[in-house]
Order: sequence, then C-alpha cells, then structure tokens
Amino acid sequence: MRIGICTTDFSTLPAQELFARIANMGFACVQFSFASVSEADFEARPALEIPPRIEASTVSLVERAVKKSGLPIAAVNGTFNTAHPDAEVRAEGVRRFALLADAVRELGCPVISLCTGTRSRSSLWQGHPDNLTPEAWADALDTVKRLCAIAEARGLTLAVETEASNVVCTPERARRMLDEAASPALKMILDPANLFLPGTAKPENAAGSLEAAFSAFGRDIVIAHGKDIRAGDGIDFCGTGLGIVDFDLMLRLLAGYGFRGDWLLHGIYDEKDMPRALAFARDALARSPLG
Repeated sequence: MRIGICTTDFSTLPAQELFARIANMGFACVQFSFASVSEADFEARPALEIPPRIEASTVSLVERAVKKSGLPIAAVNGTFNTAHPDAEVRAEGVRRFALLADAVRELGCPVISLCTGTRSRSSLWQGHPDNLTPEAWADALDTVKRLCAIAEARGLTLAVETEASNVVCTPERARRMLDEAASPALKMILDPANLFLPGTAKPENAAGSLEAAFSAFGRDIVIAHGKDIRAGDGIDFCGTGLGIVDFDLMLRLLAGYGFRGDWLLHGIYDEKDMPRALAFARDALARSPLG
C-alpha cells in the first residue's frame, strides 16, 4: 500500500513545485486536483470544483511534473454538485466532467473522485434539509448515472464517499447508490472521518462506524482516505492521528476485505504537520496486515 496525500491540502502552486514538494516530504502518490496547480488558472467554485476547460499544455505540464518527481497520480478530483437544485448547474458539471475524464485518461490515472451533492447553493460541502428528499436522490442518481456512462466509455473508475452534508451521508445510502446506479465503473472511497453524522463523533462510536461501512460496501472500496475527526457534537475534522478514528482497525478491515489500493492522507492543510501525519500513517501501516 502506498501512502499519499491530496494536493488540495496544499496552497496552489506551479505543477513542478507542487509535485517536488510532496515527493520531498516522502509521500508515494497523490490525489490530484487541477485547482492545485497555478497553470490551470482555475479556482474551485461553490458548485463546480472542476475547470470549464483543461488545456493540453496544462496536462503536459502535469505529466512532466509526475515524471520528474516520480510521484504518480492515484486519483483525480472530479467533484461538483451532482444534486444541485438547478438542472443547468448539474448539466454544466456533466459537460466539464467529460472534458476532465479525457484529461485524466491522458494522465494515465485510473480513478476520478465524485461528490454526491447537496441541495445547498452555497457549497457542495454544505448540508441542506432537502438532501434526504426523493427529489434530491433522483437528481443525484441521474447525474451519477451520466458520469458512469462517461467513465465506462473511457475505461475509468469513479469513486464516491459518504459525507454528512451530502445526499449520500451514510453507508446504507452509499450501498443504495451503488446498487441503483448499477455500473461497474462506480466504486467507493473510504473516508473514516466522513462516517460520522453530527452528534455521533464519540470515541465509543469509532469502531462501529467503520464496521458498518465495511459491511455496506467493503468490497467496493478503491481508495482509502486518512482524514481524522475530533470528538464532539459537531463535525470538526483534523489531521491524521489527531482525532478519534481507529486507523489500526481501518487497516485491518481493509486487509480483510482484500483492499489493494492507496491510502491518501487528507484534512491536514498545515505543511508543518504533514511529516508527523506521514510518520503516524507509516507506523500504523507497519503494524497492520498490509504493512
């Protein structure tokens, strides 16, 4: 198992500098966002976190940065608000996603990450009371099916995750999305910090949250994240190893379910804390059946 990091944990930098910095820290791969490189000239928007266009020159710059740094791309961010209440926003997301998928294939990356969306117009990571309505589910599912068709045509895998603020907010709803989308292209990201709903981030729930997730979609996991969460009544994410997530259990369960993917740290954002987080992950991996 390779231990990597999400490029969104860093400030936007030129591609060569970004990949060199991450490689020099000792990470073995990345989950990449085009918004992370200054050459893309793109800043993520509240509903659309993928660019309206991706120039061939930008893809070439990223390819050169990958080769020079020796740091492969394990996944690329393809997140936009798939459940946005405005159908035109969803349609624009699908249009951009098709362009992104072509660029991802050029980069030789097999996986694109997705967001299952929210009825919030402010941010695709902000909750809304209408997220649990049949209408929100229908819109999210329809969009995901369109994305699956794009991915299938290009031989790519799509990966979604549970997120308290999104339509897919529990392992059970993740299982339902997988079943109703009925596409071989759709798989899961296991983000252990995202398994907690407001009011449930308690140490006594750490093991049960993981066990429920693996029971629901353990065989469909293609990426594991390393985000952590502090104990409390709200949602307070933190760097790997600083919260209540039981990473030892997570790694044992991944091994038991035959996981062969990468472990991508996320939610650190402070470069000074990244060496500590990487050391923590390496120690946990060494103790595990995957080490």
